Amino acid sequence: MQAPRSARTLARAAAPAGFASIALCALSSSSRAQIHFSIDYKGMTIGTPATGSGVPITEGDILVPAAPGMLPAYGPLPPPMIFASGGFGPPAPGLGLPAHPGCIGHPPAFPCGVEVDALSYGMDYAVPRRPLPAGTYVFSVDECSSGFPGFPLPANVFTEAPVGDAAADIFQDLGLPPGPLPPGAPVGNTGIVDGNGLVSASGFVYPGVGIIEPTFPVAGPTGDDIDALEMDSAGPGPLGVFFSLDAAFINPCLGIPNTGSAMANGFLPGMVLNTPAPGGPPMVYAPPPLLGLDIFGPGTDDLDALALAENGIPGFQPSALPYDWTLAGGPDMLLYSVRRGSAVVGMPDSFFGIPIEPGDILTTPVAGGMSPFPAIFIAAEQLGLSTLRSGGGPVADLDALDTRVIGQTGIPYCFGTAALCPCANAGAPGHGCANSAFPAGALLTATGTASVAADTVSLVSSNVPPGKLTLYFQGTTRTGGGFGITLNDGVLCVGGPGIIRLGTHPASATGGSSYPDVGLGQLPVSVKGAIPAAGGTRHYAVWHRDPTAFCTAATSNYSNGLTIVWTP
Repeated sequence: MQAPRSARTLARAAAPAGFASIALCALSSSSRAQIHFSIDYKGMTIGTPATGSGVPITEGDILVPAAPGMLPAYGPLPPPMIFASGGFGPPAPGLGLPAHPGCIGHPPAFPCGVEVDALSYGMDYAVPRRPLPAGTYVFSVDECSSGFPGFPLPANVFTEAPVGDAAADIFQDLGLPPGPLPPGAPVGNTGIVDGNGLVSASGFVYPGVGIIEPTFPVAGPTGDDIDALEMDSAGPGPLGVFFSLDAAFINPCLGIPNTGSAMANGFLPGMVLNTPAPGGPPMVYAPPPLLGLDIFGPGTDDLDALALAENGIPGFQPSALPYDWTLAGGPDMLLYSVRRGSAVVGMPDSFFGIPIEPGDILTTPVAGGMSPFPAIFIAAEQLGLSTLRSGGGPVADLDALDTRVIGQTGIPYCFGTAALCPCANAGAPGHGCANSAFPAGALLTATGTASVAADTVSLVSSNVPPGKLTLYFQGTTRTGGGFGITLNDGVLCVGGPGIIRLGTHPASATGGSSYPDVGLGQLPVSVKGAIPAAGGTRHYAVWHRDPTAFCTAATSNYSNGLTIVWTP
């Protein structure tokens, strides 16, 4: 994860040996889409031998996908690898929880006192006070959650929850104004990482991390639930790992107690803990009162998700209005959620004075605010998550969270995999199928502001055979449920009745081009694509000539797909 201010960058460069050295040894140099996570104690992956080490997985371990590059991939996939244990090892020292050694090998659905239910490496994106591109907030939900219908980008929580796939998946927002944000009209979410990487019962598919689906709200063993999350990071920063443990009170959805892992290790479930060096000992970083928690007594609230941008100054410096975390010497950004059943749920938040929900992204209380409880920073409805206060379906519990820097406009999807590319000519992760000039395959990205009234979007292609014709086109649907369909030498990602040819451009000597090209008199994307004034969702891809029939008799190929959510 990229720190937003220079002090954090310098601190990371000077990181001592420890967790950072594990990251350098264990992970590839590319951390573009790496995912570190933990899973709930009831999941069937608990007790499964981890790929690589063979050590049984516990709910206290930090896991990574076992696919090439430790990146999400299409299934079937092997079980995850253990990046850091919940204790002192094996296979690698981790959080230093005293209860962990006795939990290695325990079966699923038997609580063992080591569940980690929130995770951060302290280098999450300190979200600025401006509108943010889609994908800034990434999250997962528990197995009892649901979402609002009608969003433009399935798969999402609404489509995946009824078939039991939401709890093992990771979703992202669709672009939000700066917080604090009250409920308002639901904006929505879309799935970006799957549990097992296989086609869901809903018909959708995206790359997975090697855990088990479906996951249903039952007391016994079931599929897996991503319970803590850190994305786009190769490993912990200079201050180590930040995390939280589980409460012991009753889960009102399942009717059974939670695991009580916090108390089992001598802590409270509303605390943010910090293990600065592998193997511990863990210590308290942020106590519950500073977060507006445990007002009704110790252990009555459970911090359930965490995104932290640590400012490098020892200790926790709480946020205060106007929540500007990007200023040098400013406070720490600490965003979190609370587990369903926490005493603070239903209490008025300190900023808007509205009932707190387990799907809300919260932050520290407003000094002199409307209550002593946490402040709502992003209301659950903005993420497309159902709530009691808005009359949705089963109330959503946001139980894993991260914030990240988004360097491009749009949401990439539909990649060239060996399973779909016609000659198993898979491209690099995130690209289309390999072509005669570039084994990595063509890549489509975008930059600029996706606003109909102020359109500065530029579609950019690379890795196209030099000098060959490139066609940019727009569609209204994602083909193959977002997976794409095999066509010519590649995979077609865009479809629908409203296909529009935006324009053509020959690829440069290095294989690149862009649309629009003002020098050619090409219209802005929103104008040529006839995007309504109210905005809308459209999908984009690049078709290109490839005169060498190295794969099939066809002489053309495609890039990946890219979805853009246009605002007014």
